[in-house]
Amino acid sequence: MYILFDLDGTLIDPFEGITRCIVHALSALGRPCPPRKSLSWCIGPPLSESFARLLGSGDARLVGKAVALYRERFSDVGLFENEAYGGPRGGP
Repeated sequence: MYILFDLDGTLIDPFEGITRCIVHALSALGRPCPPRKSLSWCIGPPLSESFARLLGSGDARLVGKAVALYRERFSDVGLFENEAYGGPRGGP
C-alpha cells in the first residue's frame, strides 16, 4: 500500500522556496526580478509558463535555462525552505 501526501499548499507553504528559486534563476540570467511578494502567482502553473511571462519571451532555450537554474537551486536548498502552516485553516 502506498500513501501519497500533497504537501505543497495543503500542509506546507512553499512560497519561500519557490520565490527564492525564481529570483536565483532570473539573477543568474542577468534579468530583473519583481519583488518576491509579487510572485505568488507563480505557485501552481508550470514553471515554463511562469518564466516565459517573467522573461517576456517565448524563446524555449531561454525559458529552459531559467527552469534548469530554478531546479538546480530547488533540489539543493529550495525544497527545504517550506514552512508548515500554523494552526487550523479554513473554518471555525
